[in-house]
Amino acid sequence: MYYTHKILEAPLGIETEYDDDLEIGSPSKVNDEIYFVSHSHFLKTNIYFGIGGVIFGLWLLWSIETIKITFDLILPIICITGGSFWLIYGLFVKKKHKIFKLERLKGLVTYPDNYFHPPLKGKFKDLKVVIAVTGNIDGYVDREYLKFVNTFKPRKVDLLYTFYGDPKKDWSFMVWYMDKNRPLPPGTAFDPYRQKDFERRKNEGFPKPLYPSNIPTPEATPEQQKERENIGGW
Repeated sequence: MYYTHKILEAPLGIETEYDDDLEIGSPSKVNDEIYFVSHSHFLKTNIYFGIGGVIFGLWLLWSIETIKITFDLILPIICITGGSFWLIYGLFVKKKHKIFKLERLKGLVTYPDNYFHPPLKGKFKDLKVVIAVTGNIDGYVDREYLKFVNTFKPRKVDLLYTFYGDPKKDWSFMVWYMDKNRPLPPGTAFDPYRQKDFERRKNEGFPKPLYPSNIPTPEATPEQQKERENIGGW
């Protein structure tokens, strides 16, 4: 079942000193119009994994006393082949393809596609997301993951783009940020742009929110909140 576009709970604030534990990524550009994160740093993991696979496969080959086409060769070949793929992928995939971008005023989202494909881009309101759950045999929930369904270029067989943080908080942040009729989400990174964003919404007559919310999303000051209530009625 797809998750609805709704602010589920209070999201983590995006701070000026970015938090390395914020799994949606440390933004390299954030303001009242664009939230941009490069996910190319994940490619280092692919490189290390690839090197490790190749070395382990070669070690297994070296350990075989007599090289024959036997079952003993299967694992080394798998390690070397798989390691080589991840090494080539990490080294040669275009880093500009591994980006996550929210365009608040345009209502657009861009996120990485699989492997060497260019990023996927489309309207945020059309984006389909799921929260996947992992667990063990006794039914205990281990972890939850926010996953983007390939909405903009569907395929019969596909991998879902995964965020490895708190799925409800991450999704709540994205929905809040992309609701251009609400004030900017929590976090000191947005503080320099709050007044500008408030004036824009005020000039538009404080239109009603685009997406529902389980929590209040007040203005930055009581005075601004009163203006919104008087002009926009909410």
